[in-house]
Amino acid sequence: MQLRMKPLHQTDLQIGDVLIFENQDFSYVKFLDELKKDYFEEDPKKRMHAAFYLLLYMIPWFDPGKEGKEYRNIYHAAIWGNVDVNRGQHKQANNLDRIVQAGRAGIVQAELEATLKEESVKNIYVYRRRELPVDFQQKINAATRAFYDDVSIPYSYETAWLLAVICSMRYTDGALYKMLEKHLGVWGAHKMVDMIQSLINEYSSEHQKEMVACSTLVAMIYKNAGYELEVKELEADPKIEVHPDLKLSEDFFHPSFTTKKPIQPLEVKETVITPRQLAESPDVELIGYFHHV
Repeated sequence: MQLRMKPLHQTDLQIGDVLIFENQDFSYVKFLDELKKDYFEEDPKKRMHAAFYLLLYMIPWFDPGKEGKEYRNIYHAAIWGNVDVNRGQHKQANNLDRIVQAGRAGIVQAELEATLKEESVKNIYVYRRRELPVDFQQKINAATRAFYDDVSIPYSYETAWLLAVICSMRYTDGALYKMLEKHLGVWGAHKMVDMIQSLINEYSSEHQKEMVACSTLVAMIYKNAGYELEVKELEADPKIEVHPDLKLSEDFFHPSFTTKKPIQPLEVKETVITPRQLAESPDVELIGYFHHV
């Protein structure tokens, strides 16, 4: 991909910047190496190497966006915050600007330079909120620390895999969406996606600590700070009606589901948010990038 944006230095970053990670190309050899690690791992609960490696590609594969030839393996999101790097070490607090992110070890901080050396990092794109009120950074960092300081919050593999599944339903040409459309028709498929996402958001509103993955953490920080990010909804024709070939009986759906009225856009602003959706939010703009070193 030809980068046509500004290369950044760490001094260009501001508290609250959203960091969107692009992965290196998928390596079948690397995947086999991760499988070997699982094979020799004695603890069954730790046999997650291959699954986690694959997960980093499932989200970008299922959520390709509209980049076409400019496609990027967007797989991870984080936020730039100021946190105590001595957390949990029984030392005096040492608050520094760091990448704050959710990963296999929970919610952690990392140095930018060290992160850019990791083999999975190809580029890190920096997105900044278009409007920055006076108290924006203070509120965002308070929300960031509230998550970071709670060491009991685990990384939710379930949420991460759920995001991959939702991605495949988010597009009208997604594999899972096509399966739903085959059996339920166009209207039924969209309504099913509507129901699934609504139920997830309803649950996550009261269970944030159980739904922490990379992009959901960033979205919840913004929401809790009072600056909820708008995200794009399901890519679909707004004039959705019952598919003429829908062969299911009328009593298959509740009467309210079988009306031929267009479906109202679903507000997906809580947890069902992928890294690419964060980058596509009209509330933020791309200011530059960091390249792998």
